Amino acid sequence: MNTRWTPPAPLSTPGEALLALVAIKIELSRTQHRLAVERYEAIREHIERADSPLATLVVLFYPQGPMAIGATIRAKRREDGYDIDIVVELGLPPHTPPHQVLNLLYRAVKGNPGSRYYDCTERQSRCVTVHYADGMHLDLTPSVLLEADDPRRSHIFHSKPEASRIDDRHLVINSYAFVERFNAMTPVDHEFGRAYALQAQKMDPMLALMAADSEDVPAHSSEVGGKSATVVALQLLKRNRNITYAPRTDMRMPPSAMLSALALEITLPGRSVLDALDELSHHVLTRLQEAHRLRRLIDVRNPTCWEDRVTDRWPGTLSAQERYFGDLIAFRKKLARYRAPGLSLKQQGDLLTEMFGEHPGRDAVRTYADEIAAAGHSGRARVTGTGGLV
Repeated sequence: MNTRWTPPAPLSTPGEALLALVAIKIELSRTQHRLAVERYEAIREHIERADSPLATLVVLFYPQGPMAIGATIRAKRREDGYDIDIVVELGLPPHTPPHQVLNLLYRAVKGNPGSRYYDCTERQSRCVTVHYADGMHLDLTPSVLLEADDPRRSHIFHSKPEASRIDDRHLVINSYAFVERFNAMTPVDHEFGRAYALQAQKMDPMLALMAADSEDVPAHSSEVGGKSATVVALQLLKRNRNITYAPRTDMRMPPSAMLSALALEITLPGRSVLDALDELSHHVLTRLQEAHRLRRLIDVRNPTCWEDRVTDRWPGTLSAQERYFGDLIAFRKKLARYRAPGLSLKQQGDLLTEMFGEHPGRDAVRTYADEIAAAGHSGRARVTGTGGLV
């Protein structure tokens, strides 16, 4: 006798399952993740080569930002690629002039004519970027440790290329400590993580389960039993931000570091992905509106290093701040409609497309419908009138 089949509890409703599918569609595939790890290792070896100006000066090489917390997402357009953020800690005096440090790293990465990086390296105001033909780019930020007894509290350097040195400055950060705290406070929820990881594995069937190549870069979500609902919500909110700002080519986007820091303020275990996304978007909106009512710009700090101000370059103006919280108001209205009972699968798909883009929204609905059809054909499931599984 067949036993009635139900999906794992965290993804048992159409709304939850579809959101998880969208998140899986927008995150890096295991192929992309493995490629990022390989390039991470390759650039480290290149910077430390014998004839590099930094051959003996690299103290530590570690990821920061979305890659370090498992929240990297694909770009809306292939040509926009995706960032892999790396800190290159150097054994230099902390108050070395910023332009000297950035120029030194630029020469070390660019290498000699004929180097694999010679024609794809760009000097930025705070990092050196390597651009790959497939759209991926590595952002390498040089840093210098400030105090040996306060690990990873460091100076990074701001100096615009070919600009007056009057704007050069040293900035205090501790992205390493932030990543440690974030990962400690947003551990994989095992029930949700198992369901999420199994779905991610089903959607990337061409690769066998594998370990990551570097201890420094977190493994892909399908390799470590999934991720927390907080991280999935963060990825979804970033995706909505990306597609909203895609046509605003003259505007700086709200920084991912700000969204991550605000997510850390309200993370709780055991939430569903829908609840986590609702709480996160509400919290970000509330913080922006509170600042705006006082005619101030939002000020978000790294909780592990108060001097590390993650909103130092955004919003910049009250109008830019108002623009984004207007986006969040619109997003939350759509999310509320999405959560309403009785929606058909098509209606949910239309809202997902509005919130997260056509391809992930439509692909998620198609994948879910195929699973319903397969389960129904095998006698493992019954389907409700709104597309849910009983």
